[in-house]
Amino acid sequence: MRNRTIFFCSLRNSRVRCAQSLGTALLILLPLAGAVASPASDQGIEIRAEVFEPAAPNLGIEDGKLSLSLEDAIAIALQRNLSLHVERYALEESRFGIMRSLGIYDVNTRADVFAFEENSPTATILAGVADEVLVNEGVGWNMGADRLVPSGGTVSLDWNNQRNETNSRFASLNPSYRIDFDVRFVQPLLRDSGRQATERGIKIARTNLDISRETFEAQVIDILRQVQDAYWNLVEALEQLKVAEESLELARQLHEQNRIRVEVGTMAPLELVQSEAGVATREEEIIRAQALVGDSEDILRQLLHLENVWETTVVPLTDPVTERISIDLHKSIENALRERPVVVSKKLAIGNQQIDALYFRNQKRPRLDLSLRYGWNGIGGDLKQTDFLTGEVLFEEPGGYGDAIDQVTGLDFEGWSLALNFAYPVENRLARAQSAIADVAVERGEAELAELELQVMTGVRRLSRLVKTAAKVIDSA
Repeated sequence: MRNRTIFFCSLRNSRVRCAQSLGTALLILLPLAGAVASPASDQGIEIRAEVFEPAAPNLGIEDGKLSLSLEDAIAIALQRNLSLHVERYALEESRFGIMRSLGIYDVNTRADVFAFEENSPTATILAGVADEVLVNEGVGWNMGADRLVPSGGTVSLDWNNQRNETNSRFASLNPSYRIDFDVRFVQPLLRDSGRQATERGIKIARTNLDISRETFEAQVIDILRQVQDAYWNLVEALEQLKVAEESLELARQLHEQNRIRVEVGTMAPLELVQSEAGVATREEEIIRAQALVGDSEDILRQLLHLENVWETTVVPLTDPVTERISIDLHKSIENALRERPVVVSKKLAIGNQQIDALYFRNQKRPRLDLSLRYGWNGIGGDLKQTDFLTGEVLFEEPGGYGDAIDQVTGLDFEGWSLALNFAYPVENRLARAQSAIADVAVERGEAELAELELQVMTGVRRLSRLVKTAAKVIDSA
């Protein structure tokens, strides 16, 4: 009786023992929690959704004219250009790509509830039933959680509960309650082992964010170039219109002089026809110049995303004055190869390819996993001693689920297991092919980078000559 009392603790005392035992269990699990809490985080990456709303431009419109300096045009384009608006969304998608890749370290929880009943015929008296039908029925409820760790292993906690009831006379506990609390750890030792393989997706996502930033920077540079080109094209179109108007006025003056000369008889009438044709030609040039001005204004409005000023005349304020600049060709090439977004993006893309190459090289290894389990279990229920022949209950002591709780939280009954699991495909063609493809992709990317750098160097040299040529042309003019 004393032993049974110690073994099957009363539910009244279980709360005290439960609190004490849970403290012990927490001390055991704290180092495990520290190991799990070390995966890569989104440090330095603010994950948020941004909706781009173009700021209302501060436009100086007076008498139906929009006065605009080059600096104002650039500032408005940076705020409102729709291409930049679209590229901002791509940048946000890359930010959420990091959040998605970090999801491998999310804690996965699970729970299930089940019930069963099984009727079996008996062929021996040892089954402990009188009607030759053994009946087992029960219910269960299980809970658990697992999480990946940076080493590639998986830590899991399982809390399994089951209530069983039977009509067998040999069952000392009926109904019985069983609890199993297990801590499991499965660690790959070869394939999928290590942080390099585990965090492949995270590293690629971070690199993709850097590539998106470079792409956004390239888009900004291109928009700035387009805005400046459109601005100066508008200035040129307006100047061409002025020249065409002055030419028309001179042509009209010449035509009037020729008319007087024809009237006084000092010029043949044919000359009057020629000057009249000259006036018509100048009028045609004005029509073309006016159309060019309208096209130039529309292109500038489009780049600045100015929807409500289509009928407003754009008046450029910045004078078309340039200063002579000196270009150090060697330093310009170095800066272009180091800073140009297209080159930086290509280098980042090669970095992603190298990450893939390392990952697929790891996938060629055999699978060898170390599996560890350590846990505690308990059992409780009504303790009965039954006469095997008559089925009469000789002794009964009430118990229940609290008995099993006491044993588990008190760490009374422990168990452990250790296993090594090995697997390896004989030919392993899939892994070998994927690794070879990844290696080829790296070599191809490096060749493409070399070609791109050669194009950049050629472009810088050509642009340098264009700047020098333009300066000489201005001096010559």
